[in-house]
Formats: sequence, C-alpha cells, structure tokens
Amino acid sequence: MNQNILIIFNLLLIGAALQDVAMLKISNLFPIALILLFGVWLYANGIPGNLWQNGAMFLIVFAVGTGLFAIRWLGGGDVKLLAATALWFDLHGGLLLVPYITFCGGLLSLLLIFGRRMIPSGVRERLAWPGLRPKGPIPYGVAICVGTLFALALNGPNPNGRPKLPELQLKAFPEQPSG
Repeated sequence: MNQNILIIFNLLLIGAALQDVAMLKISNLFPIALILLFGVWLYANGIPGNLWQNGAMFLIVFAVGTGLFAIRWLGGGDVKLLAATALWFDLHGGLLLVPYITFCGGLLSLLLIFGRRMIPSGVRERLAWPGLRPKGPIPYGVAICVGTLFALALNGPNPNGRPKLPELQLKAFPEQPSG
C-alpha cells in the first residue's frame, strides 16, 4: 500500500509541474490532494509521536512562502504546493528538502535564462509561451516537483521522524575474517 501511496504522490507532483509549465498556474486541487494523501499515509503507517514536526515544517514553509509571495518571488500556487510537500517531511527531512528544491529552482532559472537568450526571437514568438519572454515568469512548480522527488528518492518520506539517509558501504576497508 505504501508504494501505491508514493506513486500517487509522485503523479500529483508531476501533474502540478506539468500544469505550471502549460498554464503558469497550479490548481488548488494538487496541494489539497497531497495533504489528504498525507492523511492516508498516516493511516497506513500509524501516527508517530513527533508528528508535530511535520506540522511545524508545513507552517514554516507556508509562512516563508507567503513572504516570498508578498515580494513576488513565488506564485500563490507555488507556495501552497511547496507547503503541502513540506508536510511530508519532519524538521530533519525538511532541512534536506529545501536545498534540493532550491538547487533545482536555480538550475531551472539558469536553463530558462539561457533558453531565452539562445532561442531565436522568431521561434519564441511562434511558441508564445510566456516563460520564454525576456524577464518572463519561471514555472517554479517544476523545481518543487523535481526537488521533492530527489528528496524522496534519496531520503524517503519522513512523516514518522525517522531519517532515511542513504547507507554508505565503504569497501576500501574490507572486514577481516575472525578466527
């Protein structure tokens, strides 16, 4: 069941990113569905004692996102999607989530800047996508999606407060046989 929940989670994120690319908007249905799916995840896995960390992560990200929305660095849909994805991570997982999303956002911004300069103006005009206009908007939902997928793939969801860091296997120092 957990695998199915995570597949739905991934599909919702990808859907939000695709909608953001196509329309430069993210429907409220995506964050609402992610929050409801988190409830299903808790039902399937049990409610941990440190669930407050997930709620704190949600509130912190929503508050910071609201500030970024106020200065027009993020759209309202981006803020809601970001907060809904942050709910899936405790404080430790959130500290890992934010750099992944930030890195992906920076990379996306650089790609759009180069694309805006490299694509001939005639092609940009025929495509008529606002994201290719000089100083045009950036569909940050893509960065949220990709960064969150990286965080899930590398660390796993953290609604129970147990960090799932990748296991390092150092083969430079093989175990000595005892005997």
